[in-house]
Amino acid sequence: TFKGNNNSEDVVREDLQHAIVARYIRFIPLYWSQKGRIGVRFELYGCSYWADVIGFDGHSIISYRFRSKKMKTLRDVISLKFKTTTRDGVLLYGEGQQGDYILLELRRATMELSINLGSSQDNMIQGHTSVTSGSLLDDGHWHSVVVERYRRNINFTLDHHTHQFRTNGDFEHLDLDYELTFGGLSESAKMGFGGKENFVGCMEGITYNGDNITSLVRRKKVDTSSFVRVPTFSCTFHVQCLPH
Repeated sequence: TFKGNNNSEDVVREDLQHAIVARYIRFIPLYWSQKGRIGVRFELYGCSYWADVIGFDGHSIISYRFRSKKMKTLRDVISLKFKTTTRDGVLLYGEGQQGDYILLELRRATMELSINLGSSQDNMIQGHTSVTSGSLLDDGHWHSVVVERYRRNINFTLDHHTHQFRTNGDFEHLDLDYELTFGGLSESAKMGFGGKENFVGCMEGITYNGDNITSLVRRKKVDTSSFVRVPTFSCTFHVQCLPH
């Protein structure tokens, strides 16, 4: 809600709390001057916007290889935008040989984040933690996801609605090996997570700990030799409808 001025001369400036991408902007007056004069004049200023959009057809997967064979992090920030008309699909996956993993996926048109920082065999404490958010995310509109982790504390934000939680277990580092995959599971992960569908739709603005993954793929700074199929740099996808 923006507060306007009290007269016809002063200028009031307001900034949007969040960045938006829109074709139309609608203003809804809540009340007007008690003096009985009604009027509005405004100017809307934006900024240049370049979207690195990648299309996934259910077979294309992005493999983001780490600079070292193993990645051990205490803090992680992952963000992306997506749109799809399919109910199920893996958006992000990473795993480690010690049992750590992170999985972001659509399940029945809801977003589910699963993470494991490690389980303690001595104390029989399981580290697996799973949180769901949202509904009807297969509506063909853009949705934003941000995962912020510091030790066991996680902010899981979907369309600016944040779930705060702590992971199970006693460990605080996320140990991953070799790579993160976007759009589906790696071949090694399919053995442990069988039956999960690849993502069909579009993503943009994929970032991992400050690295713009979509920009790296577009500029061919990511090795594509391991890709099952190279994604397209456009937002056109087709959904195969099966009879019931």
